[in-house]
Amino acid sequence: MSRPVPSGGDAGPDAEALVANAIQDLVAARLGRGFVPLALLFGVGAVDVLRAAPGGWLLAGGALFASGAMLACGLRIVQRSLSRPDRPWMEFAMLTSVVPPVYALYVLGWRGLRALAEGLSSVGVLVAVLHVLVGVWLLRSWMRVVEIERLVEVMSVHSEGEGTSS
Repeated sequence: MSRPVPSGGDAGPDAEALVANAIQDLVAARLGRGFVPLALLFGVGAVDVLRAAPGGWLLAGGALFASGAMLACGLRIVQRSLSRPDRPWMEFAMLTSVVPPVYALYVLGWRGLRALAEGLSSVGVLVAVLHVLVGVWLLRSWMRVVEIERLVEVMSVHSEGEGTSS
């Protein structure tokens, strides 16, 4: 459902609210898509833990930690889009923003490409290819979240520039 945008270049509170709502929708959609590969990786890690396979705890725990970090970063982006003042937890969320890409590179590189290079069996190769695909999916989802954060930064600089020139 599209919402009307004020005409005539009016950058009043209605336009700011519409932009904030659009950013919230973008963040929610991107995080929702990013949680799918994390849920898959958590499931694979949980199965590995039950089978006592090496790296199962790291795969499952990393998925949980990465999903928490993604959620915290998403909340930080939404708070900034609403022009709310920074809070202490927002700095922690910014620090944890390295977790999702590092975890995605671990899944992609170590669990995927390394296992693919070893190529022990046909099932091992299939699992390695799936790790590569899920790692790329997770990394791509994270990069979209970073793009939205950059959009919020540019918009906040632009709106601050308009406020001082009037």
